[in-house]
Amino acid sequence: MKNLISGMRLQRDNPKFLLAQYDALSSQIPILYILLIINALAVAITHINAAPLWLALYIPVALSVLCAIRAVWWQLNGKGKLNAEQAYRVMRRTIFAAGILTFCFAGWATALYQYGNAYQQGQIAYFLVVTGISCIFCLMHLPAAAIVTTATTFSTMVIVFMFSGNPVFQATATSVIFLAYPFLRVIHSYFQNFAGLVRLTEELGEKRAEAEEFNLINSRNALQDQLTGLANRRSFFRELQRQVRERPNEPPVVGLVDLDGFKPVNDVFGHSAGDMVLKETAIRFVGLMGGEGMVSRLGGDEFGIIFPNGMSQQRVSDLGQEFCSALRVPYEIPGGSIRISGSCGIVCPEGRDHSAEELYEKADFALYQVKSKRNGSVEFFSQDHEAILKQRHLIELELQGDQFAKELSLEYQPVIDLATGRVVGFEALARWNSIRFGRISPDAFVPAAERTAMIGKMTRILFAQALVGLATIPEPLRLSFNLSARDICDHETSMALLSMVNVSGIDPRRIEFEITETALLSDFDTAYEVIGLLRAAGITIALDDFGTGFSSLSHIHRLEFDKIKIDKSFVLQFEKDVRCMNITRSVASLCHNLGIDAVAEGVETAEIASALHACGVRLAQGYHFCRPLPLWQAIEFALESQADTIERSPLRA
Repeated sequence: MKNLISGMRLQRDNPKFLLAQYDALSSQIPILYILLIINALAVAITHINAAPLWLALYIPVALSVLCAIRAVWWQLNGKGKLNAEQAYRVMRRTIFAAGILTFCFAGWATALYQYGNAYQQGQIAYFLVVTGISCIFCLMHLPAAAIVTTATTFSTMVIVFMFSGNPVFQATATSVIFLAYPFLRVIHSYFQNFAGLVRLTEELGEKRAEAEEFNLINSRNALQDQLTGLANRRSFFRELQRQVRERPNEPPVVGLVDLDGFKPVNDVFGHSAGDMVLKETAIRFVGLMGGEGMVSRLGGDEFGIIFPNGMSQQRVSDLGQEFCSALRVPYEIPGGSIRISGSCGIVCPEGRDHSAEELYEKADFALYQVKSKRNGSVEFFSQDHEAILKQRHLIELELQGDQFAKELSLEYQPVIDLATGRVVGFEALARWNSIRFGRISPDAFVPAAERTAMIGKMTRILFAQALVGLATIPEPLRLSFNLSARDICDHETSMALLSMVNVSGIDPRRIEFEITETALLSDFDTAYEVIGLLRAAGITIALDDFGTGFSSLSHIHRLEFDKIKIDKSFVLQFEKDVRCMNITRSVASLCHNLGIDAVAEGVETAEIASALHACGVRLAQGYHFCRPLPLWQAIEFALESQADTIERSPLRA
């Protein structure tokens, strides 16, 4: 009994246990009130015609309203909503409330007992026994309240039943007397088990905290880049998050520096020379920072900079330029020197509510913009960039929508034989007409699909449309289809495409896949295997946008491309820039020597078409011949080119 009484006390000196007790109780109390409301109203309904209205209806309705208000309060102030002191006060009030409500409901039921027939009296007995016991179980996590409810309910049942004159009810009252002590033992045992479980949870939490502390000590040894001695990526983001958290109104200025031309260093001079370049770069950057801020190596040839707090934007800009200038200083290695350059993207955030990931993303976006200009300079994240980035996020979200697959379509751009003027095939070009945003450029949604890993799904959708279109296109016209870097480096996607070709029944020799040089750089070995599978099936492979990436002639030799497409950036400047003309002629000569076709993209005038043909380029496409068309118009254009070769000849003055 002593343990039972001590268990009734609220442990105010143990906040963790108080909160655990309150959280457990808060999930049961609403159930208690719902039970009371349902059973009380059920009794009221059956006694409306048997007892005075104030007793049969008004009192239970008033009690039910009170219970409903309390249930709503508990629902709004449930688990995790209060601190330990507040929980203590609420549970203390709950003990008194349990006694008062139990007395009210028991008194009301007792008053109703004298009305009605035997069935209605039986319902009162049911209400007292079942409802009372159910409420006791709902209060198990607060034993004082449970004991008060037990004492009040059982006492009422004994008094009412013992003096009812009904032998059955009297027997029930006798049973209740003997059940009182076991019920108290059950309440005590349940609460002791709950307390033990809470203690065990606390012990496990303490051990987990000890393990986390041990892991933290180990992680401190893993916060440094082993090659350069700089802080590594993990350390960079940890420091960035700390500064954002501690100074939300003064977020740090973040920069990313990427080495341009570093990959050829490893390819030509070896990884040891590349390591020397990275270590020397770290020394130069730390020297420029003068012991302030933070310089980190984020991975590969990318460095992260957290500029000193309070540095002016002009000084930040000057320091970014100094980083780029430092990279242009030759690196001395055994046997010679190495020259590289670098680009820097910087974000100077304004306002508050910035996250470390957001700052990094913006600096990375600025870096991407400056690298696309290829001028080895500094770019600050601007409002224009913000608008582009927001649009990119919106597009990425739209890619997850249900309508995306239905909104994708293809247009077909004719590929022309420069000698005859006839259409020899088409290039299938992806189009996305979004209901929400209208027509979205492939330059926007294709990279977004790659970032969100939706590119494989998009490729399957578009290729299925391409196969349907190719079945309509008259033979022997062929169809080119673009594969992304992710597609060409994914065995699952390649096997799916081959399966679709087999199911379609179309001759694989009429299909041509175009891949970019970037795809080769991402994972050459996998790309080599996938291309081998596609070629073995009879599909031809074309190298797209040749001259804009960093692939080597060895890649062209090893992969045995069937075509090389000359990028439109060279074709558009063919007549204005001698270097573009010479590059185009060299590619045409290379294709001739390899026995494959050269295809010129972006042909916009008859003069350029004639000049390309004179250089040895056999195939071309561009607005001079035809813009991308819907399928039926593309087929009609091809048929017209075959019917009237002279009229459609691109070489006609």
